[in-house]
Amino acid sequence: MDASIKIDTRQQAGKHAIKDEWWASHGVSTVRCKLDFGDYMVDGSNVSVDTKRNIAEIAQNINGRNHDRFKRECIRARDAGCRLVVLVENRDGVRELSDVAKWTNDHCKACGVRRQGRCNPFNGRENCAKHGTRKPIQGPRLAKAMSTMSERYGVKFMFCDPRETARIICELLGVAYE
Repeated sequence: MDASIKIDTRQQAGKHAIKDEWWASHGVSTVRCKLDFGDYMVDGSNVSVDTKRNIAEIAQNINGRNHDRFKRECIRARDAGCRLVVLVENRDGVRELSDVAKWTNDHCKACGVRRQGRCNPFNGRENCAKHGTRKPIQGPRLAKAMSTMSERYGVKFMFCDPRETARIICELLGVAYE
């Protein structure tokens, strides 16, 4: 398919320079327009790609204040007969869903209480020793939630290094590049 990649207007201009530069250097044209779901689409394709800048962002979408919005987006894509692929950029070495189970939330990595040995972030029965609030989602629970969303809504989760994102989007959408 030789077409322009449609980029959702809600994607912040200037924050995706790596992708923009890759597309420009590989002869891929792009156009900004409003999309009902996902961040990238091509006319005539039944695939939409939604990108996340890291594992923490998808954790927030699945377990945080953005859960309902993210769930509605997955349902809109499914109901439109579209396959939503969530491409999670990361430099954590996560390449597949099973790797997510080994991920530790950055909030807990930075917490002094954990470093003192007074907190186990993977023990979901306790509140955060530092803040007294529910502990942030960790890898095992996040992986299970992602698997459940995949089963319920048909969303596919993929993972890549940020330098690979533009090429993978082209391949998922069937866009030729030089």
